Amino acid sequence: MSIDRDKILFAILAGGQSKRFGGGFKTFSKIDGEKILDIIIKKLKKYSRDIIINANSLKDFKSINQPIVMDKLNGFLGPLAGIHTSMSYAKNKYVNKEWIFTVPSDTPYLPENLLDKFLETFDNQNIKILIARSNNRHHPVIAMWHISLLQNLEDELKSKNYKIMYWVKKHNYKFVEFNSDQEKNFFNINKKKDLSNAKKINFYNFI
Repeated sequence: MSIDRDKILFAILAGGQSKRFGGGFKTFSKIDGEKILDIIIKKLKKYSRDIIINANSLKDFKSINQPIVMDKLNGFLGPLAGIHTSMSYAKNKYVNKEWIFTVPSDTPYLPENLLDKFLETFDNQNIKILIARSNNRHHPVIAMWHISLLQNLEDELKSKNYKIMYWVKKHNYKFVEFNSDQEKNFFNINKKKDLSNAKKINFYNFI
């Protein structure tokens, strides 16, 4: 039982408004002179060249050399809307893809064994969702989603449910367990002080 790596499309979810960060796009903030978004793209390119970015401002992201995909549903509906958009885009533009692997645009220190752990965990073809978890804390935006769930997710959004885990629990899913000492690799930058704290620590040695 395995997933073909070539059938995975990676999607960076950057469609939010960064309200807790004070506005703007926190993914353009720099750590050691490099944009958070560029750090994430570089990491994902170790796994695949097939990477899209879900963002709701084409103007601000136009310089990024990856496909930029805006939410199909209006209103800044959160990560579920980004997952839905990525699935829909893959179905139309990447017809060979079966899975969407999503990561947030504010988590630059993802573990080096990220994809390997996901692929190792998949042991049942009935599993349609895989979600990262470390130290008993799940990270629902760092996840793999089977494209067959597209219509069901669209119906869920139209029913005005925007909570990821509420929808996830309606399907066959499994947590991907990372070592407790890898919790730091899922550090995400929500506020300006998070960025300041991140700059004080050398996260690049984390694996």
